[in-house]
Amino acid sequence: MKGARLVLLVSLLTLPALTQQSSFNQRLPGRNWSPDPVVQPEPLSQSDLRTVRIRTIHEDAEQLSALSASMQSDLQQVQKGVLPRNFSETLKKIEKLSKKLRQEMALQ
Repeated sequence: MKGARLVLLVSLLTLPALTQQSSFNQRLPGRNWSPDPVVQPEPLSQSDLRTVRIRTIHEDAEQLSALSASMQSDLQQVQKGVLPRNFSETLKKIEKLSKKLRQEMALQ
């Protein structure tokens, strides 16, 4: 009885190991069990990188302009003694965008 359990245990433990061997894939004709190769994107050329940078700078500048325009009404409220809720957040966004734009312009 102990011998039968041992044989059963060994066979159950070796079965997964046999199925993981590469020769197992060769025994099944017409089946490709290997994972798909990883597709690497082609690196961008210098002109493509420059185009992406210019587009990013343009978008950031438009966003900074929109935030600046929205600050005009907020500043009028501050002069009246009312502090808008998102005033601090808007100032932080403007600060981050301006820093990002300065860094991007330094790369150009």
